[in-house]
Amino acid sequence: MTATKNSSPCYTRREALGFLGTVASASLVTTRTAFLASQQTFTSVDPPDFPAGSVIRTLQGDLDPTALANGATLFHEHVGRAEVELAVEELRACAFDGLGCIVDAATGRRTPEQVRKLNAIADRSDVRVVMAGGYFEDIGFAIYPVRVAEMSEDELVEELVADAGAQGWGAFGEIASSLEMRPDERKVHRAVARAHVRTGIPIFTHTPHESCPSCAMEQMDVIEGEGVDLSHVAIGHMATIKPEDNPLATHTAVARRGAFVGLDTLGHEMGRSDIPAADKVRMVKDLLEAGFEDQILLSSDQGNIRQFKHFHGHGWASVLMQFVPKLRFAGVPEETIRKLLVDNPRRFLAFVPKI
Repeated sequence: MTATKNSSPCYTRREALGFLGTVASASLVTTRTAFLASQQTFTSVDPPDFPAGSVIRTLQGDLDPTALANGATLFHEHVGRAEVELAVEELRACAFDGLGCIVDAATGRRTPEQVRKLNAIADRSDVRVVMAGGYFEDIGFAIYPVRVAEMSEDELVEELVADAGAQGWGAFGEIASSLEMRPDERKVHRAVARAHVRTGIPIFTHTPHESCPSCAMEQMDVIEGEGVDLSHVAIGHMATIKPEDNPLATHTAVARRGAFVGLDTLGHEMGRSDIPAADKVRMVKDLLEAGFEDQILLSSDQGNIRQFKHFHGHGWASVLMQFVPKLRFAGVPEETIRKLLVDNPRRFLAFVPKI
């Protein structure tokens, strides 16, 4: 650079381009910082009363449920299917969209590698991670290993209680059944119900994606038959009931019995459940109009890595970024949306540990 007295500095072309690059980089950092500070948040609108001693069990430690008053909680997702680095990156991006807590659903007994991976993800994330566990069978999708059929119900109960304690589960789930509940599935549902009675840990289920209103009733019958208070149960995949099968009738039947209605295939398309988003918005509005806003849970059941933000999808934030705007457009009040995303899931996940 050369300059003469009382004259403007003169730059070579290379110096000028370098200077402009530095300014542009600084501007980008400033803009990014301002953008990050302006992201959406979800906060409690109607703080619940929790029983004394209640916790929400996360891999980062047991939380007082009041600690999750800021940030949405998604009760049915699949975190452990991603590699650690990708999952950490994804959770960081989803926190930017308003996510505060996420539940990792199990589709089979937890392996040591799954437990190690989920803990590694949780250790590096500001998003709270709840590990769920159990056994999973939905004929045509997945079946139990042979050992489950060979075990007695009492043995299953003992294994569930032991695994839940050793691995730090915050829920039993997703506990699945087929279009027609098979004897082994009935045995597992009874075992999970009994494990809940022993531990207090809440339960969420999987009903077949092919639209099965009767499956919800059967699951509740079996679980309640073992002495479970259904306010600690969420019946899953209730957004997969087809319009011609009258989803509102099933949803209100579930809610009247005290269970949560799990609308957990939201914000993205799933091959086994081709229900248009407009119909799922209608499900939420119908339940609200029927007076059951306290018993609605929202989630996406997202485990498809190709739909992650890293690959320009919405990933685990698909409920927050895809479905919630549709609820707003349909006239659902912001206070109600916050209740569905913040207050209802922490009421579901909160329990008083018994052992």
